[in-house]
Amino acid sequence: MIEPDPFCQLAPGPCPASLVNHRGMLGLLATRRRVVLLAVGLLLALDVGRSIFARLGYARPTSTWQPDPTVYVDLTWPPGADLGPDVPLGRRVYAERCAVCHGPDGRGNGPAAPSLIPRPRDFTGGRFKYKSTVAGQPPSDADLIRVVANGLDASAMPYWRDILDSAALRAVVDYVKSLSPAFRGVHVAPLSVPPRVPPSAASMTRGRALFTAKGCVTCHGADGRARLVLKDVKGYPVISRDLTAPWTFRGGSEPPQLWLRLTTGLAPGPMPSFAAATTPAERWDLVNYLVSLARTPPWAPGGKLDGPGEQADRVARGEYLVHAEMCGLCHTTINRTGIYRADDFYLAGGMRVGAYPHGVYVSRNLTSDRETGIGAWTEQQIAAALRDGRAPERALNPIAMPWIFFHAFTRDDALAIASYLKTLRAVRNQIPAPLHYGFVETVVGKLLAGPPAANPTLLSYADGNFGQTTPGPPRDLVQRVLTGAQWLVLLVGAVLFVVAGPRERRVPRGVRGWLKAAAAAMGLAILGVIAAVLYATPTLRVIPPEQIAGPVGRAVPQPNAAALVSPEQAALAARGRYLFTVASCAMCHGTDGSGGLKVSWAPLGTLWVRNITPDSTTGLERWSDAQIARAIRAGVSRDGRALHWQGMIWDHASNWDEEDIRALVVYLRSLPAVRHAIPAPRAPALDDCAVYSFWLKRSAVPGCR
Repeated sequence: MIEPDPFCQLAPGPCPASLVNHRGMLGLLATRRRVVLLAVGLLLALDVGRSIFARLGYARPTSTWQPDPTVYVDLTWPPGADLGPDVPLGRRVYAERCAVCHGPDGRGNGPAAPSLIPRPRDFTGGRFKYKSTVAGQPPSDADLIRVVANGLDASAMPYWRDILDSAALRAVVDYVKSLSPAFRGVHVAPLSVPPRVPPSAASMTRGRALFTAKGCVTCHGADGRARLVLKDVKGYPVISRDLTAPWTFRGGSEPPQLWLRLTTGLAPGPMPSFAAATTPAERWDLVNYLVSLARTPPWAPGGKLDGPGEQADRVARGEYLVHAEMCGLCHTTINRTGIYRADDFYLAGGMRVGAYPHGVYVSRNLTSDRETGIGAWTEQQIAAALRDGRAPERALNPIAMPWIFFHAFTRDDALAIASYLKTLRAVRNQIPAPLHYGFVETVVGKLLAGPPAANPTLLSYADGNFGQTTPGPPRDLVQRVLTGAQWLVLLVGAVLFVVAGPRERRVPRGVRGWLKAAAAAMGLAILGVIAAVLYATPTLRVIPPEQIAGPVGRAVPQPNAAALVSPEQAALAARGRYLFTVASCAMCHGTDGSGGLKVSWAPLGTLWVRNITPDSTTGLERWSDAQIARAIRAGVSRDGRALHWQGMIWDHASNWDEEDIRALVVYLRSLPAVRHAIPAPRAPALDDCAVYSFWLKRSAVPGCR
């Protein structure tokens, strides 16, 4: 007996001739089992297609960038490794200690320069700020030796007196002088600083009047705290000094040094010389007034934190936080050796971030472009994305965008950052949607990685721009088609599943039949929900942000009260803990500061994140406060080893104010000591990763394995 054709049963009257002898595809759909097998096969094929496209879709950037070498230049790592054994001492010291900022030819074009405010000095012009010679003349040898030995306070220019001996200091100063014709055949003599006018009330009154009359208020404000963003001769930003914080004066806050600054000016910065506009005595009156503006340091009795991170102006505070924070790490693209494209593409996004098994992401355009950036977002929406991982169109993966650390930002600081981002120059760069691996691969991968977080083994960050600066089809179009096709197969398969069954079995019969159907449907629904939750975790909007981020914030140790000797120290430690959490310290070094995670990339080699707890053997207990501060803001280790700016983000951290740097140091001193030995870094080798890779799981094996 021939079984009735289920498709003919749909036709009114006699079965159409076109269906009587159907073959091929219709034959495959003749039974429910065949429908299920075909639908599952199609779904798996499409799923494999998604996994393949996730690997290939963003395999190449849409564009790469290589800077003009007169502006920024690539550098061999470690610095000086490409020099021969017969290179003179001065050139060797310069290559090893100076070139990463000032560039190999002294143009201020080192690879770490783009993030520094102000930019490193261009030695070729022979113009130096901190000197004792008249305006327009190059500095004396003693001036240069003083700066190299002692550094410039509260800046990325470190001191070298504990690393370089007198012969090396002399040699590198001679080499710096050789980079500029300004020193050739010129005899310079230091200015004679006249005796100080006594700092009487009358002198300070005269100084206050001069402060206004000579235009000082234009840049520094009536209270000396304007912190205006000005421009140097190359057009790069320079921030006017907060005159109430003498601990931030680069050349020193001693009265004779202040008198020299007023006399010589700070060329090539915007600070002019007042030698022609004032008498020596008037400049002393100005110095006396400036000294009177000083507030009590926050580490001294009665002092309080009142630096740029505390200022009331939201835009200014946001600008400070953004430039010191790690926003630029992912949202500003880099070249093949890690130089940031900060001059014309700052925070325009486009960096590819790989986070298997979660997906492949491209960092968002944070500029004010309304179409491709966040110009159309409200400040509240920006703050919600930053603190809570809630963008207007989707929840953000906390592994690709580490908002679980930024959740510690105060609401006001988050809004300050949002306010500043809204002022950024608009840059068109259309960012494609994340690519996700197939449903099955993602769920299995997350189960193997360990739910609920399913942390990847590593995160990868690719150079080049993966966004689109010109209109065109979206880069994720294939993923959209494949995902849409999967939903279509599910829908059509469900309909055909019903149609393919015998007419008498299409609808359950009796209570028992309905119960069995309901149980089957419920079982499938539960399995589907579980799989969907695994697939979407940790980007489920139903999970409150505090539930995801709270454990991370609570894991950061509270300051050790026993180690804090005063209320001022306690306030610094509290601020330090805040910065430790939101400024990438906790992300890279671990919430306990013990370090140990690996970084591998061909341009920098393999390194392991340092243990920054106060352990006496494996941590920072033997480091001085000044050495810790130098490593944070200048990338110089205690032993003089250069720290790569893409390994320890000192180029960004150099923009932290002195108050915040000291707060971080106080907090690090208060951490519980953890005995954890860290492997020594290894120079670049053939087995290092072609793409910058940051391990989230500990590995002591060097290279990309």
